[in-house]
Amino acid sequence: MNFSDSIFFQRDILIATSHKKEAAIAPVLRERFQSKIIVPGGFNTDRFGTFTGEIERIHSPLDAARKKCAVASKTYNAGLVIASEGSFGPHPTLFFVPADDEILLLTDYENDLEIAVREISTQTNFSGKEVKTAEEVKDFAQAIGFPDHKIILRKAERDNAHIVKDIANWEELLMTAEMFMNRYDSFFIETDMRAMNNPTRMSVITQAAKKLAGLMASKCPGCQVPGFDVGEVVPGLPCSLCSAPTKSTLKKVYVCKKCNYSKEVYYPNKKRHEEPMFCDWCNP
Repeated sequence: MNFSDSIFFQRDILIATSHKKEAAIAPVLRERFQSKIIVPGGFNTDRFGTFTGEIERIHSPLDAARKKCAVASKTYNAGLVIASEGSFGPHPTLFFVPADDEILLLTDYENDLEIAVREISTQTNFSGKEVKTAEEVKDFAQAIGFPDHKIILRKAERDNAHIVKDIANWEELLMTAEMFMNRYDSFFIETDMRAMNNPTRMSVITQAAKKLAGLMASKCPGCQVPGFDVGEVVPGLPCSLCSAPTKSTLKKVYVCKKCNYSKEVYYPNKKRHEEPMFCDWCNP
């Protein structure tokens, strides 16, 4: 993939973050596009919503990223801005598995272009539970990778009346836990999912940045505008036993957002038939 002939090559890119996400994004862009990365000091992304609930996120993740880009562009007179937004909860298809769902958005105001990627990963320590004892606190902390990953304590789940963030070492954790135990019958312990306090999340953002870089260099065959991406995934891969269509991917349709040029790619997973175990007829 040729990055040097991209419209993004050697351009200034502002990353709209206050949680040090540039540590995950900037190295990818510098390597591929020789970008100059700008991280404005004092840009408060918490105004768009916080993980801990003090400020509710009223927009979808993509719209929240758009808001960040727009405000940052206007505030700092930036023509090329990247913002991200993360969500945590059950995986969209593996319902009982927790997932990190990251949106990464690049907005090029000079060329009226928007490129977005989504990275869903089960590699997350997103967790929280009600605890009563120091032993329960220690067990939770060890399970989520503390102190490399920071911890939050609060009076109760989704209760912001008494909350302590940025707990970063064992002495601080145990002292804070003792304070909570002295005040409450039970309290809530949770992983701090802000990017700068969660290396596992940072690694997922890096994967999203690599995916974004690929789209930034992916040009539409029709008009050469970057961001040529999958617009539709079509199921119907035939069963190898009965030839009935299955739910597995038959083709992907790539679509240009600028000129609407489209391209169908059959058998994108390098297989022309699906195993009978995934067929609704052979394995109802």
